[in-house]
Amino acid sequence: MRRALMLAAVFTLIGSVSASINVVDTYANVVSQAPAIDVAAAQLAAAVVTTISTYLKLPTSTIQIYAFSLLGVVLVGGLPIHGASFSLSILGWIAGPLVALALGFLLAKLGLGIARKGSKVLAWFLIAVAIYSSFILGSNDVSNAASSLVTAGMLSPRLAGLWGGFFMALGVLTWGQRLLGRIGHDILPLDVPLAGTAQLSKAISLSVINAFGYNASINQTIVGGLVGVGSAVARDKLDRKVLRNIVLNWTLSPLLGLSSAALASLTLHIAVGG
Repeated sequence: MRRALMLAAVFTLIGSVSASINVVDTYANVVSQAPAIDVAAAQLAAAVVTTISTYLKLPTSTIQIYAFSLLGVVLVGGLPIHGASFSLSILGWIAGPLVALALGFLLAKLGLGIARKGSKVLAWFLIAVAIYSSFILGSNDVSNAASSLVTAGMLSPRLAGLWGGFFMALGVLTWGQRLLGRIGHDILPLDVPLAGTAQLSKAISLSVINAFGYNASINQTIVGGLVGVGSAVARDKLDRKVLRNIVLNWTLSPLLGLSSAALASLTLHIAVGG
């Protein structure tokens, strides 16, 4: 566990610094004229909702929580929002899991074929997929933490990516293991090749979306990949009760982000008298 999380942390940081600029710019421009106090309210609300969900081992979309937290402060403060960017971001959220599901279904036989080549080939395949997947975690998710620093004019997109990526890596090392059991075992009792194939499907999907300056939920996309490989080779083993609970949480988490941010914004404005 420790070695796996260390590997993920290192390549998450690399992805945050080297490949996140387009996505950071997109989110920095969604609400480009927000006062610092409203940006802080959105960040605080998103962090609290995500922390609670992680503690309860409920995979949520940090991206959706943060985006709807921004929407919450926009509604409270009457701030301008770039509607086109926000709408395209939502399309990215939808596309990620669906593309991963299709790729997982199509590539399931690939994972099983690699397994038949022997344990050494399978091991290198899994290491490569883990590195690629961790790199994409950095490029895809750091915008939640870094875009507000760009909006406030405090850091450039690359330095903001470095700052956010460092703390993402720290989060991987300290709390990452809480969700591994839920994603890796509860949804679908996977053998090793299928787990690697689902991760590869997720990473490819997010790479394409990130290249256009948008992102999608890591958790939703990996679940899409898991469902895809499960549908191809182990449909009867899918735990639909766990899937229903996660889908319910995905529905609630944006709403919690929006309402929490609205409350945080009102509270902070009252506290500072403005």
